[in-house]
Amino acid sequence: MYASSHPCPNCGAPVPFASAIAVFAVCGFCRSSVVRRDAQVESMGRQAQLPPDLSPLQVGTQGTWQGKAFTLVGRVRVGYAEGTWNEWCADFGDGTWGWIAEAQGFFMASLEVAPPDDLPGVAAWRNQQEAAAAAEGYSLLDARLTRGREAMRVGATIQVAGVAYRVRDTKQTVVLGSEGSLPFTAIPGRSAISADLGAPGRRFANVEYAEDGIRVFIGSVCTFGELGFTQLRPLPGWTAGAADAGAQGIGALNCPSCGAAMALRAAGQTMTAGCAGCGALLDTSHPDVRLVDTAMQRQAAVAAKVPIGRRGTLRGVEWECIGLLRRRDGEGYSWDEYLLFNPFAGFRWLVTYDGHWSFVEMLLEAPREEGGRVTVEGREYRLFSRGMATATHVLGEFYWQVRHGEQVATEDHVAPPWVVSRESFGALSEETWSRGEYLAGAEVFAAFGLEGTPREPLGIYLNQPNPHRDKGRTLRWLFPALAGATLVLALMAAAGKDNELALRWHFQPRDAGTNGAVVGEPFVLKGARRQAVEVELDAPVSNGWLEVEGDLVNVASGQVEREFVLGVDYYSGVEGGEAWQEGETRRSVVLGAVPPGRYRLVMETSMEPSLPDLPVQVSVRRDVMIWSNVWLALVGLMAYPVYRWAREASFEHGRWSLSEFQPSGKADPSGDGDDDDSLSSTN
Repeated sequence: MYASSHPCPNCGAPVPFASAIAVFAVCGFCRSSVVRRDAQVESMGRQAQLPPDLSPLQVGTQGTWQGKAFTLVGRVRVGYAEGTWNEWCADFGDGTWGWIAEAQGFFMASLEVAPPDDLPGVAAWRNQQEAAAAAEGYSLLDARLTRGREAMRVGATIQVAGVAYRVRDTKQTVVLGSEGSLPFTAIPGRSAISADLGAPGRRFANVEYAEDGIRVFIGSVCTFGELGFTQLRPLPGWTAGAADAGAQGIGALNCPSCGAAMALRAAGQTMTAGCAGCGALLDTSHPDVRLVDTAMQRQAAVAAKVPIGRRGTLRGVEWECIGLLRRRDGEGYSWDEYLLFNPFAGFRWLVTYDGHWSFVEMLLEAPREEGGRVTVEGREYRLFSRGMATATHVLGEFYWQVRHGEQVATEDHVAPPWVVSRESFGALSEETWSRGEYLAGAEVFAAFGLEGTPREPLGIYLNQPNPHRDKGRTLRWLFPALAGATLVLALMAAAGKDNELALRWHFQPRDAGTNGAVVGEPFVLKGARRQAVEVELDAPVSNGWLEVEGDLVNVASGQVEREFVLGVDYYSGVEGGEAWQEGETRRSVVLGAVPPGRYRLVMETSMEPSLPDLPVQVSVRRDVMIWSNVWLALVGLMAYPVYRWAREASFEHGRWSLSEFQPSGKADPSGDGDDDDSLSSTN
């Protein structure tokens, strides 16, 4: 890699220019801003000391993006009304340089591209139409800042390099300071309007309107692990062998309101800290800590379930709890949000309400929205709640300048155990998306070594897993399998039956003797074991009915082996010009477990109208299949699945009874509903 150095015009110390593209560097000894013009260098004043920073990156850190290796050669600390972030200059070694923006635990890698001709303000800039106005005292900076604010409104769609990007946030920025080597002159105080844009596939773009022109950068949103960083800075308290944080004074400060000692746990990464002594909120993004908000009265004591400073391991990563934010919705329901930090993994949230917990992370890109539903990584989420949330208690550190009473518009979409949430900060012209996963309280207590036992969850929570769903999901394949096996066994059993006709007997009701019974001739039921016997009655009744009470009598013993009742009925006619009919002239009954032997049938008949000459046929078949047992077995198999699915449906009904939106996912057209019993809050 190219490297050269020049003596500092202020103190004479060597000032390295780590890249051939570098035209600006900061002296590491006297903090002078040094500009290189050809072989000459000149000083442009001194820079203030950058605030303490717990970032693992440093000048000299190496990494890989899109298959190309880079080295970080410089850093610009950029500030805006609500905080600051780092912009690291990356030298790719072939004359190409880019930027690795580090903010809120994520990294935006990008390369500068020529501004598109159709980008708002570009044509005027290239035609230098503002030059005349500047000559008359009109500020180019003011003109571009105004144009940037108007063009880059949150939600607007901007085409860059053939990709449609959506504006996610717009802010006025200022350079606070820098270090290392840079490809432009980063003088403190340089102001610009900066807009961050996103597109599907984690595409990232940034458009900057400044006095020296309009700049456009395109790239992608990355995680720490995806950039393959090496040569990292040892971090006190996180890296084995690193010096103690207290010894270096990193994060040590005093509250300017009450003088209480404070220690920042994520110095340089968090923008606000709440004083536990007086409740004041402090701006920690600058070396000179400033008061942001003074509590009108001392905050009521909040019993933190996860103490600030406590560390625990969730999802294989060690986290430290650094902040507690309590919020309240329009109905008066409150919940707590614990901010977790790891310098190598960024920020996460633990959100808890009435014994329910969720582990929440910010999404790298906005989800796809359609018809009141959103889709993240192929999973579709239903709109559950929409409302406003107000910050009522603030303790510890946060990566934006949260204030007492801060209000944020919230929107929750659920696909248990997941919830996807949108937060819209109107005053900041910014919206964020996050995704949370439901956790059992026992898992949280075990991870952070909390004393006692977690409270039993109260009620049904918006992303609480349905406890009956897993069992019901198993039954969805198990029941058809068991039912199919039952039918197969039944068919195999039916195929093995003799189904033999043992008797076909014809008689008329007039054949009855003095006792009113008709007695049939003997017949034989063959076989060596008990068997099912089917008795069938067939009589051509018309607009009437016939019923027989029958006895199956064992000829040898004279005993009645089985009794049965069979009846047929049939009616027909014309009504309203249309013919109708109902009933049957043939019915049967199955007698179970009849032993083999010689039998006869004794039948007593009754009928309406009386037709003594009506021909009646009775058939007897031996060793038949009892299909009613099969149907009873199937009904028995269905009993538990039906119960389980009913419990599952009841749980879901209870969940959605807390939502003002129908399970169909269609949003309330009024769009002003508030969620009564659910968290609508993930940062």
